[in-house]
Formats: sequence, C-alpha cells, structure tokens
Amino acid sequence: MKKVTLGLDVGTVSAKWALIGPHEELKVLGEDGGPAERIFDEDETLGGAVAISRYKRLQGKPVETVLELLDELFKHVDVEKLGGFVVTGSGGRLISKVLDVEFENEFKAAAVGVGTLYPEVENIFEMGGENSKYIRISNENGTVGIADYETNGDCAAGTGSFMDQQATRLKFRIEEVGEKVLATERAPKIAGRCSVFAKSDMIHAQQKGYKPEEVLKGLCEAVARNFKSNIARGKNVAGKTAFIGGVALNKGVANALRDMFKLEDENFIIPEAAVHIGAIGAAKVAQSKNHFDGKAFAERFYSKDVKIDEKFPSWRPLSREKVVFLRDRVDNFSFEGRELPVDVYLGIDVGSVSTNLAVIDDEGHVVKEIYLRTRARPIEVVNEGLQEIEREIGDKIRIRGVGTTGSGRELIGELIGADTINDEITAHKTGAHFISDRYIGKKVDTIFEIGGQDSKFISIDKGIVVDFTMNEACAAGTGSFLEEQAEKLDISIINEFAELAFSSEAPIRLGERCTVYMEQDVTAYMKKGAAKNDIVAGLAYSVVQNYLNRVVRGRRIGEVIFFQGGTAYNDAVAAAFSAILDKTIIVPPYNGVIGAIGAALLAKEKANALDITTKFRGYDLNSIDYSIREFTCKGCSNYCDIQEFTVEGQKTYWGDKCSDRFRKRAKVPKKPVIPDLMVMYDELLERDAIPLVEEKLGIKIDTSPPTKSGKRPRIGFPRAMYFFERFPFWNTYFNALGFEVVLTPKTNKKIAHLGVESVVAEPCFPMQVAHGHTFALLEKDVDR
Repeated sequence: MKKVTLGLDVGTVSAKWALIGPHEELKVLGEDGGPAERIFDEDETLGGAVAISRYKRLQGKPVETVLELLDELFKHVDVEKLGGFVVTGSGGRLISKVLDVEFENEFKAAAVGVGTLYPEVENIFEMGGENSKYIRISNENGTVGIADYETNGDCAAGTGSFMDQQATRLKFRIEEVGEKVLATERAPKIAGRCSVFAKSDMIHAQQKGYKPEEVLKGLCEAVARNFKSNIARGKNVAGKTAFIGGVALNKGVANALRDMFKLEDENFIIPEAAVHIGAIGAAKVAQSKNHFDGKAFAERFYSKDVKIDEKFPSWRPLSREKVVFLRDRVDNFSFEGRELPVDVYLGIDVGSVSTNLAVIDDEGHVVKEIYLRTRARPIEVVNEGLQEIEREIGDKIRIRGVGTTGSGRELIGELIGADTINDEITAHKTGAHFISDRYIGKKVDTIFEIGGQDSKFISIDKGIVVDFTMNEACAAGTGSFLEEQAEKLDISIINEFAELAFSSEAPIRLGERCTVYMEQDVTAYMKKGAAKNDIVAGLAYSVVQNYLNRVVRGRRIGEVIFFQGGTAYNDAVAAAFSAILDKTIIVPPYNGVIGAIGAALLAKEKANALDITTKFRGYDLNSIDYSIREFTCKGCSNYCDIQEFTVEGQKTYWGDKCSDRFRKRAKVPKKPVIPDLMVMYDELLERDAIPLVEEKLGIKIDTSPPTKSGKRPRIGFPRAMYFFERFPFWNTYFNALGFEVVLTPKTNKKIAHLGVESVVAEPCFPMQVAHGHTFALLEKDVDR
C-alpha cells in the first residue's frame, strides 16, 4: 500500500505543505472546508497524487503559524498513519527542531521537486520571499542531483519581499502587479543591485512623471537584471528552465526573466505548483525515509511540547523619562475675533513618502497643517492638500506668499507659482529655530530629522547652520524601513509599534547595518522564536544606531536637541535616542510638518522684506495649463534625463548635470575664478607627450611601425583604474615603440551596463565599469 508523505516548506515570509499519496486518501482535503488549495492527479514519477496547502504568511510568528497550519491539516489526515515527514526551507531548521522531524536543505528539495515533475528541465530559477537561487540540476537514471548552484547570499535585493513592499508603497496588491505590468509599454530604469537604491530610483521616476504601473514594470526588469548579474552571473543558462517560488506568479518578472536570458517560450516553464515545489520535493524525499514514527510524532504534536529557550543580546528597556513631547502644549488656531480674511503664508514640503502643507499667519501661528502620503503621485497629492485648504478655510484666508521645499520642491514650486524654493536643510532649520524660540525659550542647536527615505543632521550655532549632513543614497534606518517591518510583523506603525516597543523588557540588539541586512536580522530572530515586542523595540534602537553611525558620524551633538520628521511621531525612536545618547530629546509640535512651516516662514520673510505680490496660481492645479515632457540629452556621455515643464506657456528644464543648453539660468551672473580643472585633467591625460620628451632629452624618437608590413599594431587601454591614471606614460611608451594606442570612450551607460552584466564576483561599481571598458576594447579590433 502506498504511504502518505508530508513535505513542509517554511520560508522567511510564508509556510506551505504538500502531501503525496493515493488520490482516494487525499481527495477529502479538497472538499468544502478542507485545507487543500488544490489536488493534482496521480503522477507515476511522484508515486501518487499531490495535495497542496493554501499559502500562509508567517507575520513574525513562524512557530505559531506552522502549528496552526498543521493543526488544520491533521483534522483531515490521520497523523499516526503518515509514512514520512520532511521539513525544508530557509526557515525550516527551527521548525524541524521544534517538531523533531527530519530537515532537508531547500536546494535539494527544489531540485527533487522540479527534477521529478519535469525531468527535461536543466535549470531552476527560484525567487521567494527573501531568497533567490539558481540551480543547475542533473537527472541521470531517475536520480536527481545538483550540478551547480548560486544564491543571493547576504543581499535580499530583488526578492519577493521587496516586490511586495514596493507594490504596497504604490498602493497595489502584489497579486495585481503582473497584469498591470503586462499592459504597460514604457518603464524607467530602476537599480536592481540594492533594494535601497531601487527605492530611490522609483521615487525619482515618480517625480519625473512615470505612472505607478510603469514604475512597477521598471522594477520587474530590475529584478530580472539583478538575478542575471548577481545570481546567475557567469552561468551558461541553456536548455529548459523552470521558474519557481512566489515571484514566479508575477507575470511581469517572468516575462522580464525570459527576455533577459533570451529563452524561447517552450524552454521557459512555470509549474502549476510553482510556489509549492519545495514542499513537493520534501514530500518526495520523505518517501525514501523509513524511520518516521507517526504515532510518536502525534503524541509530541498534540502535547504541544514545543518550547523554545533562546536568549538574545539585548538593550535596556525603553523609557520616556528623558523625552520631552511639546505636541500637547499647542492650542488649535481659531478665527474667532479676527478680521477676515487673515493674511497667511503657505509652505509645502514634498518628500519621498509624505507631502506636508502648513499655513501660518503673520505671527507664525499654524493655521492649518496637512500630512499626506505622497503615494508616488506628488502633483495629485499636492492638489488634494490645496483643495482641502480651500474647502475648509479658503474663504477666511488670503495667501500672501508660498514656499516649497523637499525633494519635489522644484517641480511643485514651478507648478503652483512658489515665491521661494528652498532646500530641506534651510527649511527645517528655519522651522525648528522659530518653534524652539517660541515654545521653550531656548535656541535649538541640534536637529535630528528622519523622514521616509531621507535623514538629516543639522548643527546650529546662534541661529546659523554650522554643519549639516544627509544620508547618502541609503535609506537604512529611515521611516520607510520601520513601516515595512511593521507591516511584515502585522502591526500598525501608528501607536501599536511604540506600545509594543515600550512593553519589551529585553529589546534585541539588531545592529546598525544596511536596511537589507537589518531586515534579514529581523527574519533570523523571528525564525529563532524571538518575542515580537523585543524585535520591535530592537528596531527602534537600530534606526537610532544607524542614524548616529551613518549620518551623524561623530559630529558635535549639542544640548537642545530637536527630533523631527515623520518618524518622530514614533515615541519609541525618540526614547531610543535618549537611551543611547543619555541626553534629553525634544519632540517639537508639528514635528511632521516642520519643513513646510520653515518654507512658509521663508515665504513670509521674503514677502514682508520685498513687499511683493505672490505668484501663487490658485488652489486647483487641474485648472493650470501645464505639461511634462521627458527626453534624454545626448550632448555628452552622461545622457542626462531631462524634464521639460511647460507651465502657462513658459518652459523650464530640470535634471541636467552638465549641459549649458538646459541648465537653469542663474539669478546672479557668475564667472569662474579658476579654469575647469577636470577639463584640464582630461586634456593632460590624453595629449601626445612625445614632442615634450624629445625636447627634454634632445633626441628624435623613431615611431615607425615595428613590423615589416608597415602596419602599426593596435594596443588597447581601458579608460579606467590604474591604466588610465598612468596613461600619459603608457601612451608615450607604446607610441615610441611604433604601436597605435587605442583608448576606450568616456564611461557611458552602455559601458557601465556591459560591466555590470559581465562580472562574476560582486566588486565595487568602479571595478564593474572597468570590466565594461575591457569589453568595449573587444569592439575596437585591437591586437593586444
């Protein structure tokens, strides 16, 4: 009689099972109320029919979730009659230990699952929650083996978890992404190597006017590029290939992968049970095990004897003792007794995650504040905020000045007719300085500002910024990271996060590394069974550690410290700052919109100083005649992405890095006091130095060809690294020997792409570009 075997695949994000056995015994699982998602007919190679479970997310509780999943299954299956049980998956070792059943590594389980069901397949692409794999399988005489493999190692970029987060950020369910992407023609270029850079690219694409579904298509293409260059790097992917894992259900990624590897449709297979292949493989492996005791397992399982005794490195508990919250000291603005309309000033702070608007009166009182999610639609969201202002107080106010700040300040400033457009440092300093003077009678000397993807540190002396810094293309330890982790742990970032953090007696030390690695640390502790509140409190500490070590970097921290930005709404992070620094931390009122308040104050200052009439175009952006056109400037190798805004017939260009043609006109004429040193450097590097050598040495150098044919041999040099730095020497040396020296062109997108695609290891970007220059030489027909 055929025995029923169970395979359980526990990943970092989800758990699922598969049963192999006689169809008659499994069919009850698919009936109404049954735990099976689907039952497949009997398959000779598998040795029975297959039943697969519904996909169940772990939500930070791997042990509890698996026990619930199995408990539901065992209501329909006699656990004592199980003929075998094997656990697999990146999170399977803990479950294997807890349940005291055999563990099989996920590479073998995937290979066995695919190799058994699809014996003609030679390659496996797997993308799961936080793990991606390439496996080349061997299948000789029905025995499935692994000939080669690669995984994403310590970086979770381009995996299902990241795709899930970004879809949510753009207000799409992950299930919708595939269909949305297939219906889209164009896509921006999104970085695929690191999830943090990808997020930044997505935000910039949104601010350039790309639609959310177009951004998602760019993301799908980035995931495919990342897989090819970092996981399947250097592999000869030929023959039939199976794509498995949760991401395989995303048609956008599937199409991008197929195109990236130039695979024909018949050679690119997405199994019907793509998500459950690991579990099926584990159940198949279980068939060869003869020592599983179903009765003993049933006794252990139903006794619920699954204690986990793990101790983790920890911080001291969080406390609000040294945090001053000023938010309760502010009274709501009232129009009662005032002459209408009241003169006001509008400030708009357009950030990557939030868009904030603040209306202040002549005395600086906040008349109205609005905190909105940017939702990848900055123009639409600003319009929403403006119309809310008009609807609620429009008939009681007269706008005398408008200021914009934030990463989208130029776009929105041009569109609405801003009177001042200021950088975030100036705006946040202005707002914080005004509030500290008004509410605590002290001058703020230090600002910690943590937003959605940007972090800033500002040092102030007597109202003047004396030092500042921002995070450099890295969103580690920012608000968006906390939000994503809260969602992963199935908790609300508003209130619930802080409540859980303050309930922890032993916050876990998660470190202060890159966002991706911190996320993996969280996952690892979840797998080990750490308490949710200890992880949450540890995340608050990690954000602070990251900020202090990667942004502040040893700069002077004063005594009157403001913690502001959207993340300052999270009391746990403020408490972590006070615990690590042992200083009093002040959370000012309006902490989420201080940049907007600063922009409004700057507009007020300009309006009063110059007695000007505002250029504000009105509350309804839909009534403004504007258009946005994008193109790439090909004036040089930088290939800048230019945005042309036409507002009320006037054209403005943004985005160029080098071209005088599209550069914004300076307000004040400026003349350089020294030559362009980079131009001079390039000229010196490439000049012919032979005449100089001849003059210095007083000799004539014979540069005739060293060959009888009279043809000068061509020798190539990459415009990169040491070779280029010493190029004047090598150029002179080989020219003197009669060679023709060939130099690669300046670095451009094509060369960079060639390098990224060709490297086998994971060197720094300059090294990858150097590889690109070497490949470019092959196209130059050089002899050496």
